[in-house]
Amino acid sequence: MAQVIGIIAGLLKIVQFGIDNFSEEPDPGSTIKVAVALDGKGGTNNAGGDLPDVRVWNEYVDFVGMTADPGHVGHGNLGQIDVEHENQGVYSLFSANDDAICVAWATTTWSEERGGNKYAVSGDFGRECGGTWYVSGMYPSSETDYQPDCFWIDANGDQPQTGFQVRWPAFSGQEWDKNDTDPQRFCNDVDFGLRDEPDPNTITYWTRSGVVGNKVAGSGRRTGAALRRRTSWAAEELVISDSKSHSAQRLCESDTSMGPDFAHESERLFCDMGTKTLYDYCTGETDGPCFDSNIQALSTNKRGASRVRSAVVPYKRVRDWRGGNKGRRAA
Repeated sequence: MAQVIGIIAGLLKIVQFGIDNFSEEPDPGSTIKVAVALDGKGGTNNAGGDLPDVRVWNEYVDFVGMTADPGHVGHGNLGQIDVEHENQGVYSLFSANDDAICVAWATTTWSEERGGNKYAVSGDFGRECGGTWYVSGMYPSSETDYQPDCFWIDANGDQPQTGFQVRWPAFSGQEWDKNDTDPQRFCNDVDFGLRDEPDPNTITYWTRSGVVGNKVAGSGRRTGAALRRRTSWAAEELVISDSKSHSAQRLCESDTSMGPDFAHESERLFCDMGTKTLYDYCTGETDGPCFDSNIQALSTNKRGASRVRSAVVPYKRVRDWRGGNKGRRAA
């Protein structure tokens, strides 16, 4: 059994999570289990779906690993996501895929060489922190009749939240303050935070001065520019240019720019216009998300081996503005 912080009758309490919610022999890194709500009379409908992508950072906010497209989980069940990484996986970011799920709880088990720690966060925090939610119909332990609520995450717009982040040690039993039972103290976007931007890839974290900072996975760099909701056609297109009059960096850093994702050959930079995140072009030395100019898509790169991120592949149209080339449809 593991003692973690849960929410009962609107107040923080210590609750039990059964050992089956954790991995007994995790691979090097983190083994994460995500429980989804039970469909049925009086419950959810279509709560099962695609497990989220998971990105992991260590205590000093270094990006250490990612697993994308981990598969499907049925309603009323737990799905498992293994993330290989160095160091302890203190922060995890969950980015939804296209088939929505209602998360009743999520747990992580660190492998023995990472300390063997076990943590859990209940779906009640999604409710308390402003997410769309419902009853889960799920029991995390045989020692209690506690049933957390679940919160929805989805990538294709059927639900407003596209992901969430967790700082796992915040939910250990020792962090519980019996004099402060307000669950919303965890809704600080660091210990727990819901996301609504397309394909989240950044976490927030505490700096030494107590200020919230922002960190991205791999080489992507959030520019700090304001996000503007894109029209559907813009989200489905890629523009590639080599013009001296154009700049991927300038587009990404502008609060007022809005349009398709943009890659610039001379700058060797790619702007994800949906999140205003700037990425380098992939090279043989790139380790982390980058723009692969050969397949014209944002990819995850691990020691030079490129793997396409399915959320942006394929674009419905690639507009090639290099040397006067006309727009064409992506293969």
